[in-house]
Amino acid sequence: MKNKLYNIFQPIFSVDSGMNAKINTYEMLLRDEGDRFPGLEYLDTLITDKGNDRWLQISRQSLHDFLYHHPERRVYINLEPCQFNLEGTWSFLDDVRQAYQQQVAVEITERRKAIHDVDFLDNQIQKLKKMGFDIAIDDVCAGSNSYTFIARQLNAIKRIKLSLFTFKNEDQKTRRSFIQSWLDFATSHKLDFVIEGIANQQLAQEFAGNPTILQQGYYWGKEA
Repeated sequence: MKNKLYNIFQPIFSVDSGMNAKINTYEMLLRDEGDRFPGLEYLDTLITDKGNDRWLQISRQSLHDFLYHHPERRVYINLEPCQFNLEGTWSFLDDVRQAYQQQVAVEITERRKAIHDVDFLDNQIQKLKKMGFDIAIDDVCAGSNSYTFIARQLNAIKRIKLSLFTFKNEDQKTRRSFIQSWLDFATSHKLDFVIEGIANQQLAQEFAGNPTILQQGYYWGKEA
């Protein structure tokens, strides 16, 4: 891949019933020259040391620039499960933990490329917990991030995220039922619950005022 890659930091908001939004955390997201996620070609490179090292180099610099003079900021960094196979990832995480402490947390995507052992990711999550990282599970109800998987991680995770795009072909009632079920689950287990895909004011108002729900999406701005 020869295209220039860089990170943006998308804010995640707590929104009260009066639609007053306060930044809770940020998510670090990789983008290409067209301001898009690099895509499947990029994901394939993360299996290799060379491709992963490129991501690590970009991410080190991005985190330094975004956090060094801003101790109040807190960021979730996205990691693909395949990256936990590489020693460079763990060296990077150790350095990040020492440099930024609680300013950096880890979000694990729903993709499981190149992982065959059913216990692999469970073990990696426990390792992250021992290092002191807060952990989020991305895109619950999509890909491999099923209820069964998430229920196994309850002693380690702090946050789950649900994307509205998962239910784009469903009617409003069905979509709301899925959201309510995951919200009840998060509330019951005292987890942060992020709803992604807040694209307009109507959606923002629909979920405003619930202290368990955090909002993320185009309506609230693309990056910091």
